[in-house]
Amino acid sequence: MKYFSDPERGALPQTKNEIPHNVWLGLTAYIQGLIDTGGFGEKFPELCPDGQGCYGTNEKMFSSALQAEILEIEYPFVTEQEEDADCWVSKKVPFTPSYLDVLDLIQFCYINVSKPVLGHYHQFYGHHHIASFDIQTAQSEFLKKINTIFTRNGLAYELLGDGQIVRVVSSSLTSVIQKTQKTSEQALNDLLEHANTKICNPDVRVRYEALKELWDAFERIKTVSNPENKKQSMTILLDSCSSDTEFRAELEEEARKLTSIGNTFFIRHSEMSQVKLSDSDHIEYLFHRLASFMSLLTKKLG
Repeated sequence: MKYFSDPERGALPQTKNEIPHNVWLGLTAYIQGLIDTGGFGEKFPELCPDGQGCYGTNEKMFSSALQAEILEIEYPFVTEQEEDADCWVSKKVPFTPSYLDVLDLIQFCYINVSKPVLGHYHQFYGHHHIASFDIQTAQSEFLKKINTIFTRNGLAYELLGDGQIVRVVSSSLTSVIQKTQKTSEQALNDLLEHANTKICNPDVRVRYEALKELWDAFERIKTVSNPENKKQSMTILLDSCSSDTEFRAELEEEARKLTSIGNTFFIRHSEMSQVKLSDSDHIEYLFHRLASFMSLLTKKLG
């Protein structure tokens, strides 16, 4: 469902990386509602004492399975914690787990959710038995709900139908990635493909790997025209990109600057003096910058 304010205000840019506390509260409330209404009863069944089948979700089974796969998420869900355990007067403060753990929880629930179809009412115990479960409907509803939460809060994630969560990258970066042409050099193509796939991963560590692989591709493309002489090889490639003297000089400067960035930051080498990137937005900026340059180089190389 689209809210009235969506077309009025316009969609929020999906650029946020961290899960805010209001989203954590909303997610736990939604998932708890599914637990309470038997939404996980197919995988974790609460069985009727009379032996007449499942009537809900067994929360102990759910909790045990969750703890086995996502170690940092507790159930019952924790949304606040003591500010200072040593203080005489306890004070509760909001608590939100790591964004990676929250995203893992979403995937865990998506895999295990099923929509219960109620059967006959068991008067003695005061509950309905569940006649069957509808996985497809449950997953469809879950996916829509989660993606609504993502978009309404400007979170840079999307839950897909196969249960994977991908990072929403800017349309401009998507366009650059799609325009990167294959070359006759397969190893170069593989590096570019791996980098373009990993940059869409929600985990900042994987995105860092994408940046490193793109820089590896940059170093490799420098040698394609003449493997024995990198400097001469790059000169040949840049000459093929432009015959305009001024623009050719700009390309030369950009290549020099990108090489310097790769050497200064923890991208190409692993010296202690190098600066390690930790901000996902910074990683995407550098990736976008080099990807644009590589898009031009691969076109002319091809």
